[in-house]
Amino acid sequence: SLLDLHEELLNLLENVELIHCPVLMDVKEIPDEIDIALIEGGIRNKENEEIAKEMRNKAKIVIAFGTCATFGGVPGLGNLYSKEEILEKVYKTTLSTENDEGIIPSEEVPPLTSRVKPLSEVIDVDYFIPGCPPNPEMIAKVLKAILEGKKPELPKKNLCDECPRKKSDNGVSIDKIKRKFEGKPDPERCLLEQGYLCLGVATRAGCGALCPRAGVPCSGCNGATDAVIDQGAKMISALCSDFGIVRDRETDPTALPKSIKDKIGSFYKFTLPSALIPGKLR
Repeated sequence: SLLDLHEELLNLLENVELIHCPVLMDVKEIPDEIDIALIEGGIRNKENEEIAKEMRNKAKIVIAFGTCATFGGVPGLGNLYSKEEILEKVYKTTLSTENDEGIIPSEEVPPLTSRVKPLSEVIDVDYFIPGCPPNPEMIAKVLKAILEGKKPELPKKNLCDECPRKKSDNGVSIDKIKRKFEGKPDPERCLLEQGYLCLGVATRAGCGALCPRAGVPCSGCNGATDAVIDQGAKMISALCSDFGIVRDRETDPTALPKSIKDKIGSFYKFTLPSALIPGKLR
């Protein structure tokens, strides 16, 4: 994403110096007196936790970079299982595993935390740049604002506001959710109104609605706006308002939920660790 800034990256490099970047340079220690730290990835093990805390102590400004750092991301779906279940599956029961002694590696392997956590649950985060991957234009705006001594701001509207697809003035009653491969959607009409689970109404703008423009429903990788506490709950609320039970009392209230095959994966694909209920309750 940083490289996708293209010429803008050269302008940024005139004003900044990269002093620690493990993917570009062989730097063992985190240096002192960092002005801005971009931290990507959520917290999954004790090493992640320790590095995040050390970076927080040494950096004046910390930015959660990308959806995994901001919300937990796709790895956060691991919160549906205990860490014991995950280790058992990975090291003992997969079809390709040969482990007759049933050993789970522990030496020099950072122990897993109880669940995946967004960065802000472990340290104080000053700013967020969501996205999977982060949008280069959004990265440039945030970094330029900080360099100019301004407070960076993310888009406050949802994705539907930047989506060119046509919406009905009166709304449309949805009675079934189609899967992405079912049928061929109208290239101009709102995907949600056609019955495709598009999370644009519950997702922050800023990506240019690239997926809906290409005919693919938004899966919510930018997370929700600051006004929304729980992205999945927001989307469920939007679906309920379009379902039509109020208008037609004979509508079967279980029909719509039954047509959604993977409910948690559909509503919380990127944000489960930051949801009101961040994992499976037992």
